[in-house]
Amino acid sequence: MTRLSEALATTVQTSTEITPAGKSVIVLTLVAEDAGRPAVLGPRGLENLNTALDELAVKLETEAIDAVIVRGSGRAFCAGADLDMMASITDRTLSLSLAEAGHRVLGRLSRLGVPTIAEINGVALGGGLELALHCTYRIAAASVAAIGLPEISLGLIPGWGGATLLPRLIGMNRAQTVLLDNPVKGNTLLKAQQAADLGVVDRLADDTHLHDDVLRFIDDGFPVKRHEHETTDDDIATFTATANKYATRAANPTVAINRLVEVISAGTTVGTGFAAEDDALADLIVTSEFRNRVYSFHLTSSRAKKPAGVPSAEPHDVNKIGVLGAGLMASQFATLFAEKLDVPVVLTDVSQERLDAAVARIGDALTGRVDRGGLTYDRRATILGKVQTTLDKADFADCDFVMEAVFEDLDVKVAVLREVEQFVSPDCILATNTSSLSVTTMAEALKHPGRLIGFHFFNPVAVMPLIEVVATTHSTPTAVATAIACAGNLRKTAVITKDLPGFVVNRILSVFLSEALDAVDRGVGTDSVSQALSALRLPMDPFALIDLIGRAVSLHMIESLHAFAPDRVHVSPALRAATDNPVGASIAADMASGESADDTAQGAIHDRTVDALTREIALMLEEDVVADVRDIDLCLIAGAGWPVAHGGISRYLDDCGSTERVLGRRFH
Repeated sequence: MTRLSEALATTVQTSTEITPAGKSVIVLTLVAEDAGRPAVLGPRGLENLNTALDELAVKLETEAIDAVIVRGSGRAFCAGADLDMMASITDRTLSLSLAEAGHRVLGRLSRLGVPTIAEINGVALGGGLELALHCTYRIAAASVAAIGLPEISLGLIPGWGGATLLPRLIGMNRAQTVLLDNPVKGNTLLKAQQAADLGVVDRLADDTHLHDDVLRFIDDGFPVKRHEHETTDDDIATFTATANKYATRAANPTVAINRLVEVISAGTTVGTGFAAEDDALADLIVTSEFRNRVYSFHLTSSRAKKPAGVPSAEPHDVNKIGVLGAGLMASQFATLFAEKLDVPVVLTDVSQERLDAAVARIGDALTGRVDRGGLTYDRRATILGKVQTTLDKADFADCDFVMEAVFEDLDVKVAVLREVEQFVSPDCILATNTSSLSVTTMAEALKHPGRLIGFHFFNPVAVMPLIEVVATTHSTPTAVATAIACAGNLRKTAVITKDLPGFVVNRILSVFLSEALDAVDRGVGTDSVSQALSALRLPMDPFALIDLIGRAVSLHMIESLHAFAPDRVHVSPALRAATDNPVGASIAADMASGESADDTAQGAIHDRTVDALTREIALMLEEDVVADVRDIDLCLIAGAGWPVAHGGISRYLDDCGSTERVLGRRFH
């Protein structure tokens, strides 16, 4: 481990305490060198813990010590291994050294000869929870909201003891929830009560009395009795069947899931389990998938919370919102605004019938959530009560933010925006949800063009996290800052984009679909085209994507980009024909007459498609559509579900050789 280091390591502070009953206790406190970050364990952090345990071993030989407590500081117990350090490792010798060091150092906590208690005061993830699992007992503050082993979501396994120790502690069925199900299903983490219900922690304590409760637990003689669970062949078979199901899904980390199955199967003893963990972790750390997933993790956590290019202007408060339109998307906007911002929302449209239908649609959607247990009747009533309707745009006079959500026609959008501008205050921000029209053209039709921004959601509005905030050359810093603040309060990921056709997501998707459809127009069957592009591990093939978007909308999107870039975006005669004269429910079925392509031809389709994407992304960066290539990746992950396994798209283009081939350089 001598060649591995991290810029900021976790230190360990050692102190001695006497319990109310007079028992002597050693307390090890994990402290991050950077006070603003949680404690993590890298090579120096493990070395510091090991040194503290060396000193503790000497004390145990010379002093009567009744117990050892390990606790965190601030709001974290331990957030796990140092991911950035791990992602920098490309040498398997070093990754194996790190895996073995984790077992060696953390394992000492179970071999001290006195009981050890993990005092979980905050976040306990990955290697942090594994540290706690090596302790004899675990007591958590009741408010802790992040306990888990998320390694599979990063393309790793819990390799410092978690995969071996957790099944023995709580049984294989329960362990599967923490080791496999939760990481695969949106990286779900456990709250303290859930961890207690599963048996991951032994007891809960009030936050303000956590340490006192741990001391009382020691004085009471460690009043927890448990037995070690045995993993049977049936347990392994059940776990394997579930893992195999997850491994068939393209976006999931297949290799890591399969290695976890190997570890579970090998763990007949703690020793064999740890050895299997070492081997698997050493292999997985040096994969490109792990590095890409760490990159994606930073995008969807750090960068998503602090969008690039946000003006320093103070955003306006948003205390009332207007929505122009009462269709399906407008109804979703009204629901989201009323629920997340907790402000009055006023809807308008051309008739009371359309408004009544929108309110009924909102009510039905909320009732469905109540029926599924995701909402209470009282909360439903509160949300619905915030939605008002009117046929008179004068009722928008006290709105701070007005969202346009009418038909995708430039003249219609300009007309409604100009009309409402007559009634709202000069400080009111106007937003358009256009996906393909010029926000600049709309702005220039207004008396105050600086107040208009693009605020492009993705469908379904409640689910998809991305909002493309489209800033024109006229948009004021206050308008942009208010839009970003509003997106954040909606708990959405905002990315500021330049006002060029397609913005980010639709521009990339148009190029992607254009290339796939061009192959069909050249006589290749849809199955072969989909197979050629399967390496991208997208949530759906290009033809299923067209079915989801709709043929007419897909055609319109591609035609709009073709008008902007006729030499780069192909308008497919086959798509136009299948749109004008649909036969089946699936576009692939209506285009299925093409020939099969062999591996060489499929490889050519793949390379032609990714090379087109490389060229387009390079142009977008030259045009300053976004601040950085990371924003393109974030948009595709958050707005189109592109796989975190590839880091969105740009790192895949690097890894498959396209950027070197097309640009003579890599994006990263």
